[in-house]
Amino acid sequence: MSFRKTRGRSRRNSMNVVLNTEKWRHYGKRISYINTNCVEEDTEDEEPEYNEIKDWVEEFFDRKSVCPNKSDQDVEVQLTKKQTLILSTLVPDEIIIMDKFDPSNPKRFVGVLLMADVSGYTALSERYSNIGKGGTYRLTVTLNTYLGSLIELIYSHGGDILKFAGDAFLALWKTDKRTFLCHTIHTVIACALIIQHFYGSYETDVKVNLKVKLAISAGNLIFSPIGSGLDMNYIIFGLPVIEAKLAESVCSSGEVKLTPTAWGHCYSRNYDHMIHKDGHVTIKSILYDPHEKDVTKPFVGFGPLIRQIKKPYTAIENLPDFFWDSSKSLNAIDIQKRNETISLRKSILIAEKKNIGSDIRKFMIRPILTQIDAHQPLEYLTEMRQVSILFITLKPKECSFPQLITIVNNAYKITCEIVYKSMGCVNKIILFDKDIMILVIFGLRGFKHESEAQAALKCAYSIKKSVSALDGVIEVSIGVTTGQVYCGVVGHPLRREFTVIGAVVNKAARLMCGFRNKITCDENTYIKSKMSTNGFTLQPKIELKGIMKPGKIYEYTEDIRVKELYDIPMIPPLLNRTDEMKYFQNWLDNSHLSCKDFDALLLVGESRIGKSRILEWMARYSKNSGYRVCYINLTSIHSATPYLALSQIIDQILGLKEPITGFIKEEKIVQLLKVYHEDLCYLNNIIKVRFAYPEGIYSQDENKRKEKAKKIFTKLIKSILETHVIFLNDLQNLDSSSWEFISIMLSAMKIFTVLSVTRGKFSSVHNWLYSVFINDNIRKIFLAPLTSTWIPALACQILDVDAVPSDLCNTLRTKCNGSPGLIESFIVHLFSSGALEIKKIPNNEIENWTNEDLQFPESTLLHPQALDAKDQPTLDQLIEKDCTDEISVCIVTKKEELKTNINVQNIDALIMIQIDSLTPYQQLLLKIASVIGNILSRDLLENIMYENNTITTAKAIKRLFAMRILSCANIQMTKWNRKYSSNILSNNSINYNLICQCPFDYDPEDNENLPKYAFCKVMKFRNKNSRKTCYELLPMNQKKEFHSRIVSYLENSIQKCLDCGGKLMIVQSIMNFQPNITYERDDSNIIDDEEEWEVETISITENNTIEEVIDLKVSKSESSNKSKKHETALATSDIKNNCSSVHSLNSQNRTSPYTSILKTKCDVDTDIGRRSTKRVIMPELHFKKISSEDEQRYKIFDMLRAVTEASTISEWQSLGVTDSQDEIHINNIDKNKKSFCIKIEKGVSRTNFNKCACGELNIVNCEQLIYHAQKAEMRIKAIEFMIKFAYLNLLNNNVDVALPKLEEAEELCLKKEGPDPLYLKKFDKRIFLGKIFSLKSAIHLLNGKLSAAKLEMERATRIYQLNLLNISEFFKIRHLFRSFKFKRRKHRTHKMVLKSDSVFCLNVATLLYSALEDEKLSRICAFRALDLVQEVECNVIDMCDTFSNAIQVELDRGTPESTLEIERLASLILRELSRPIQAHELCAVGKLFLSTFRARMFQGKLVAAIRSGFRSITISRFLQADSVSLDIIPDLFYILLARCRIEEAVDVLQITLRIGQNRMSLDFETWYYALCMDMILDAGFQLEPPHEISRFAEYALNKVSDGPSRRRLIVDLWTYWLRADVDRKAKRFESEALSWTARENDDSSLTTLLSAMRLAEGMLESLARKVNDLKKVVDLMELRSIADRELTRLEKDARLMRTIYPRWILLKANSLYLSGHHTAANTAFSQALEEASKTHNRLEQALARAATSNSRFWVQNAHANCFMSWQSGVEQAKASWHQLLYKINTTRHSS
Repeated sequence: MSFRKTRGRSRRNSMNVVLNTEKWRHYGKRISYINTNCVEEDTEDEEPEYNEIKDWVEEFFDRKSVCPNKSDQDVEVQLTKKQTLILSTLVPDEIIIMDKFDPSNPKRFVGVLLMADVSGYTALSERYSNIGKGGTYRLTVTLNTYLGSLIELIYSHGGDILKFAGDAFLALWKTDKRTFLCHTIHTVIACALIIQHFYGSYETDVKVNLKVKLAISAGNLIFSPIGSGLDMNYIIFGLPVIEAKLAESVCSSGEVKLTPTAWGHCYSRNYDHMIHKDGHVTIKSILYDPHEKDVTKPFVGFGPLIRQIKKPYTAIENLPDFFWDSSKSLNAIDIQKRNETISLRKSILIAEKKNIGSDIRKFMIRPILTQIDAHQPLEYLTEMRQVSILFITLKPKECSFPQLITIVNNAYKITCEIVYKSMGCVNKIILFDKDIMILVIFGLRGFKHESEAQAALKCAYSIKKSVSALDGVIEVSIGVTTGQVYCGVVGHPLRREFTVIGAVVNKAARLMCGFRNKITCDENTYIKSKMSTNGFTLQPKIELKGIMKPGKIYEYTEDIRVKELYDIPMIPPLLNRTDEMKYFQNWLDNSHLSCKDFDALLLVGESRIGKSRILEWMARYSKNSGYRVCYINLTSIHSATPYLALSQIIDQILGLKEPITGFIKEEKIVQLLKVYHEDLCYLNNIIKVRFAYPEGIYSQDENKRKEKAKKIFTKLIKSILETHVIFLNDLQNLDSSSWEFISIMLSAMKIFTVLSVTRGKFSSVHNWLYSVFINDNIRKIFLAPLTSTWIPALACQILDVDAVPSDLCNTLRTKCNGSPGLIESFIVHLFSSGALEIKKIPNNEIENWTNEDLQFPESTLLHPQALDAKDQPTLDQLIEKDCTDEISVCIVTKKEELKTNINVQNIDALIMIQIDSLTPYQQLLLKIASVIGNILSRDLLENIMYENNTITTAKAIKRLFAMRILSCANIQMTKWNRKYSSNILSNNSINYNLICQCPFDYDPEDNENLPKYAFCKVMKFRNKNSRKTCYELLPMNQKKEFHSRIVSYLENSIQKCLDCGGKLMIVQSIMNFQPNITYERDDSNIIDDEEEWEVETISITENNTIEEVIDLKVSKSESSNKSKKHETALATSDIKNNCSSVHSLNSQNRTSPYTSILKTKCDVDTDIGRRSTKRVIMPELHFKKISSEDEQRYKIFDMLRAVTEASTISEWQSLGVTDSQDEIHINNIDKNKKSFCIKIEKGVSRTNFNKCACGELNIVNCEQLIYHAQKAEMRIKAIEFMIKFAYLNLLNNNVDVALPKLEEAEELCLKKEGPDPLYLKKFDKRIFLGKIFSLKSAIHLLNGKLSAAKLEMERATRIYQLNLLNISEFFKIRHLFRSFKFKRRKHRTHKMVLKSDSVFCLNVATLLYSALEDEKLSRICAFRALDLVQEVECNVIDMCDTFSNAIQVELDRGTPESTLEIERLASLILRELSRPIQAHELCAVGKLFLSTFRARMFQGKLVAAIRSGFRSITISRFLQADSVSLDIIPDLFYILLARCRIEEAVDVLQITLRIGQNRMSLDFETWYYALCMDMILDAGFQLEPPHEISRFAEYALNKVSDGPSRRRLIVDLWTYWLRADVDRKAKRFESEALSWTARENDDSSLTTLLSAMRLAEGMLESLARKVNDLKKVVDLMELRSIADRELTRLEKDARLMRTIYPRWILLKANSLYLSGHHTAANTAFSQALEEASKTHNRLEQALARAATSNSRFWVQNAHANCFMSWQSGVEQAKASWHQLLYKINTTRHSS
C-alpha cells in the first residue's frame, strides 16, 4: 500500500520505495466486489418451473420413488424408556395413571381446579407482531418463561397441568379419602398467592406487563378420554369447570378468586378475604394454616412453601440415553443429574414403569411422533410455517354431563375423521365451559398441501355439515385464517404441549366467536384458496378484540350459489364452449328414444380449465328442459369415505335434504319400489339406510351380500320413472366402492350421467378409473384452454365491467395459458392488492381514455343469463330499465403488479411437501445447510450437526440429491454444456442430478454400497427458493444457534486455499477460479528439505476435461471483453489432486497475454498491435530453452527456505553464493556465526502464489463471519470481524470496500447500550475504536486524503493515550535495546493489549507524518513503535513494518549508520519468535529484507547487501510480486557487478527476461536492455550487442511509458553513442535524455542515482566533444554549467549512498579535468580509488584506474560495434579489468 505523495528532494527516498504493500501482493485472483450478499452467493440458480417441481412431487409421492431403498428413511423403532418419558411430559398425570382409555368409562373424582389466564397477552402479541419476523419467536420465549415459572410452582405444590389453551391453562389437585378437601383448597390458595406475589406483574422486554388471573373451584369432576384408535384426546368436565370459568371471567388481574362452592369448604378465619355480591370470594392473604394443630398460631409466611430451584431444568431428550437404561450403572453425579431432572414431576416414572409409551402415542399428533421416533429433540420441531388454522366451536344443547361427553366424543371423532382425510391435524380440544372448541391445523410437517387454504375451507364445510347433523349440536361456528405461525412445544420441560402461536391463530378464534353458525375466513385465506368467488360472501365489518385491522372477512359455503340481480338468480354467459354444449344437448334431447347413444359423458381437462362452469350450464339446460338434476362436487372426503358419494346421489334422486330425520329415506325407497323387499337391508351400509336384517344374513360371505346389494340396487334404479341428469364434478375424488354401483346407474335409460375429471390429479390410476377411460360407452370430451380472443370477455365477467385495458389482457394471455381459473385467481390477486381500479365513465368522455387501450367485448358475452329461462325476459327488462349513460371500466393502477409470478405460492407449497416428506434428521440437516448458504461444504455441514454419523449423513444426502433439492456444486452448467449434457443424458438415460464431480477416491464397498454423490464434498441448493423455504422454517433461536456454531467453527479453523493444502469451509462465487492460462513459474525448481506431499484440491481448472479447457480458451479468445465466468471456490477434505494431465496441457499451450518481441525466429507474431512497417527480426534471446547449467546456476532464486533461513557464511557458500570477502570474514570471525535470518513454516515453500487464493479466501471468510455473527446477534464478534475484514482488504489494497465496513463497525461501537446482554464493555469499545480509527487513517492515507487521515490518527492516538507532541527527543538507538529477555505473559493486562494494538497505529502514524513531511513526529512514532515491539507481543506483520519504517526513517534522515542497531534488534526479535513465519507474513518479511538491502547499500556494505538482496528477490519471486523484483534487480545487478560477480549479475538479468515473458508491460524487457547497456558502459563486455539494444529502443520507445527503465535506457544509449562518436544516433536520444535533468521528484535510491550520474556522465562526454571546438563556446559554457549543477545536486545523496559515492567523485574528477583543473582532478581520481577500496567496490576501483590509464580497448570495440562476451570478460575482469573500461577523452575519433 503506497502511503506517499510526491515530495521534495530532502526526503526523496520516501516510504513508498520500501513499504508499498500493493507491490508485494500478487493479484492474480482479485475479487470483484459488488454488492453481494454473503449467504446469497452469485451462483447460477437452477430456478424450477412450477410444473417441474410438481413432477418432482408426483415422482416421489404419487409414483415410484427414485430412492426405493428404505434404509434411507428412519424406520420405526421400539420405544425406549427415554422416549416413553418424553411422551409422558406431553400428557397430564391422569393419562399416565389411567389403566384403560375408554370414553364410555370416564373417571370421577373430587378435586380442586386452578384456572389461570394471563392478561396482557393480546397487547403483547400485537406488540411483538409489529417487530417483524422474529416477533412470534420472542413472544413464545416470553410466554414460555412466564408460564414455565407458574407451572414449576404448581408442580412443586402437588398440582398437575391438565390443559393448555394459548395463554391460559387448567391445573388440578386431586383429593382422596385420606385428604380433607379444605386442606387441598388451602394448598391451591397458597400456591395461587405465591404466584401472584412473585409473578403477579411480569415486565417483558417490550414494556408490556403480563398479569395473571387465578380462579379456584372445587367439587366432583369427570375426566374422560375421547376419540378412538390413533386419534385420542381427553376432556375434564363438571360443575367446577364451569364455575372456574365463570370466576375467571369476573376476576381482575392480580387477584385470586374462589367460587362460592369452593369457599364453602374453607374456614373463613384462616384468610383475609372479601366476599362479593355474586358469591365469589377474593383471597388477599393467609392468616392461619389449617394444617397446624395449634389453630391460634399465625401463618408464618410463604418461605417454607416455596421450592427454590436455582438451576434451570434440562429437557429429558437432551440427556444421554444411558441415563434411563437400568442395565447401565451410573456414577453418583449422573444419578444426581437424573434425579434433579425429574424431581419436580416424579409421576412420569410411572409411565416408564408401566411401559405405556405406545398407549400415550394415541394422544400425540403426527409431527411429535415423527420427531420422537427419530430420537430428535422436540425443540427442533419448532419452526415458522405457513399454515391454515381452523377454530371450531360447537354449541351443544342443555344436557347432563354424561350426555355432553357423548356429544363431545362423537363430534371429536367425526372431526378427526374428516380432518385426517383432508390431511390436517387436530391439535387440541378445549371444554372450559359448555362450548366445545377444537383447534385444527393444516400445513404442519408431513401434512403439506399444494393449497392449505383450499383444503381448510373444504374441510371446514364438511365438518360443519357433518357435526351439525349430530343430535345435541345446536350450532357450529368455524373461523379459518392463513399465515405464518410459530409451531412448537410450549410450557415447562416436564409438562408441555405442542401448539401454534401467532396473530393468525388469534384471528381465527375471533372470527369463530364473532360470526356464529358460519364458516368465515380472512382475506388471505380467500386469496390463497384460489377457489371460485361464487362460494364467498363478503361480511360486514365488525370489531375483533385485539385485532386492529382485521381486513376483509368472507363467509364460505359449498352450496351451489348463483348471483342474484333483482332477486333473479343468474349466471354469466358461457365462453368458448359452444361445441361441447351442442354435443350434450343433442345427447339429452334423445332421451325419449328407447336407447341411448352412449352411457355417460366425461369431460377431461386441466385443473381450473372451466369444467365446473360448463357443468353448471349443462345443469341449467337440463333444469330448463324439465329434467331432474343431481349435482355433486366430489372432494377428498368422498375418496376417503366409502359410499358417501353414492348415498348423496340417492338422497338427491329421492328429493331429500339434510338433516334427514326419522325413516323418511326408507319410506321413499319403498314407495319407489312399490313393495317392501327383504333384500333392501343389503343397502344399509351402502346408501346409509336402516332396513331390518333378516335371520342368517351374517352367515353369508361378503361377496354374496354384495351381489344381492347390486341386484336390489339395480331394481331401485330401474324403478325411477323420471329422467335424471347426474353431474359428478372431479371424478378422481370418487371412491371405488361407490363406482361399483354408479356404473350400474350408467346403463339405466332414465339416467344421464355427466362426469368431469382433472388431468394429473390422481395419484395412481385405479382399476375403476382406468375402466372409465377405456369404456367405449363413455364419451370423452377434452376441454381446451380459452383462446386469447375470449380473455377480455372473461375478465369483464369476473370484474363486472364493460371494458378492460389491453395490457391486463396481454398479461393474462402470457401468464395464465388460457386457464379460466388462473385468470380469475390472478384478477382477484390484482384487485386485492390495489393494482386494479373500477371507474364509471360517461359515454361522451370515453374518447379521453384512448391511452388506456380499452378492450370492449361483445355485449352479448357480458349480458347476465337467468338460471331459470322463464325469468330471462323479466331480467332483460329490468337491466334495460336501469341502464345509464355510464360505462364501467377497469384501470390498471400498479403496472408492476402485472409481473407477479402466479405460481410462486404453488412452488413454495410443493417445496414444503418435499421437505415434509423427509425424516427429522434429513430435515435438520437441510435446515442447517440453509443457514450455511446456497453453496455448502460437507466438512462444515458435518461439524455443525450435533450428532453426525458419516453413513447416516450420506444416506440423508443421497435422499436430498434424489429429491433434486441438492446437487454437486462442482457440476458447471453453462448455457452451452447444459444443452450438450442434456443430449448426453437423454441418450444414455443418466440422471444428471445424481452425479458428483468432486475428485476424490471412492470405493462403494467401503461405504455400504452408497453412490459417490452421497459423499459429495461440495453441494449446492438447486434453487434458492428451496433454501429460503428451509431457512424460514427455523425459529429465531435455532437460527441464532446455528449461525453462532458456524461462527465458532469458521473462527477456529485455519483457512487455507486448496492450492496451499487447505480445505475450505466457506464458498463464495465471487472468487474467480478460472483456469489460469498465463505463465506460471516452474515449481519444479523449488528446492525444499521437506517431505513430498500432495495438494488436496478440487479446483475447477484441475478437473476440467481437455475439451472443456480448449473450449474455454477458444471462447476467451473470441471475446476478451466478456466477463469471466464465476466459478466456485470449492471446499472439501481428503481430496487428491488430479491435475497432472491438465497441467501438462496448460504448460504446453501456455501463452503470454502480451507477446514479447523477444522470440525465436520460428515464432509467429500473433500480436498485430505491435507490428511495425519495417519488420524487426530479433535474435534468439527470448523463449529459448535454458540449458541445465543455466537452470542450476540461477535456481537459487527459487530456493525460498534455503535462502531465507541461511544464517552463516558456510550455509551461503553451500548454496553457491560466495564472495572474495568471505574468506577474510572466515579468518577474522567465526565461520558459523549466525546473521539476520528467519524460520519459515513447514509447507510454505510449496505454496504456488500464482494460484494461491488464501488472501481472498480470508477476506471472504471474514465476510461470512460478519454475516453469521450479525444473524446470531453476536455484536462484539461482528465488530471484531468487520475490523479484521477491513484490515485484510487494506493489506490487499481493496480500500474501497474496507471503509464502509469500518463505518458500520464504528456505528455499532458508539451505539447506545440497551438491554442487550452482549453489550460492549468500556475496554472492548476502546480496543475496537482504536483499531477502527487507525485503519481509517491508513485508508485515507492510501487515497491521498492526508487531512482526513491526520484527523483519524489524532482520534486513534487519544484512544491509545499516545501524546506524541510532548515526547522529548530521548530516542537514541543505543537506548532502544533492553535486557532482551522476552517474558511473554499468558494473560496480558488491558494495558498490554492496548500497547500491542497501538503498534499498528504508530506504524500508520510514521507513514502519515512522513507524507506530511513532519520528520520529527515521523521519527518519534517509528521509535515509539520500536520500543513497544520489545515490550509487548504483537503480530509479525506489524513487527516487521515497525523495523522497516524505522530503517527508512533513518535513511530519510541521513543517518544510515543508525540502521545497524535496528537490524540487530530485528534479527534478535525475529530469531526469538515462538513460531515460524507463515505464508501470509512473508510480505512483511520481504519488505524488511528490502529495507535492510537498501540500508546496507547506503552503508557501503556490498556483500551483506547482496545477501539481503538475494533474500528480497527470492521472497518477491515466491510471492509473484514481479514489480518488487523489478525494483530490486537494477540495484542488485549493479552491486554484483561492483563485486565482480559477473555470472550472478547475468543470472539476475535472466530473471528479468524470464518474468517479462508474462507481462503486459514492456518494463521488464526495457530494464533488461538498459542493464545490458550498463554492462557495456561500465564493465566493457556485452550480454546483448549494442545495435540490438538500440534497435529495441527505437522500436519500443512509443510503447514504453515514462519511468525508471525508460530513463535508464535512454540515458545509457545517449551516452553510448556519444562515446562511440556516432552523433547521428546520439541526437535521437539527446533531447529526452536532457529532459531528465534536475527532476525534483527524484528519490535517493541507487537506481535513481545511477541514472542521474549516467546523465551527468553523458553531459561530460558531450562536453569533452566540444572542448576543442571554438565555434561551440556558448554551448560549451551552458553544458558545463548544467553538468556542474547536476553533480552538485547529486552530491548530498551520493555522500549518503556510500556504494555509489566513488562514482560521483570520479565524475567530479572528470569535470575538473575537462575544466582544466588537472591537479584537483588527479586528487579526485585518487580519492575515488580510495573510497572504492573502502567499500570493496571493485567496479569503481577499475573505473578509477581506467580514468588515469591510456587504454583504447573500449573505444575500439565501440567502433567495431562488438564487445567481448561476458563469459570471456569474467576472467579478464579478475586480472586487469580497468583495461577494458572507458576513459573520457577530449580527442575525437572518427567512426
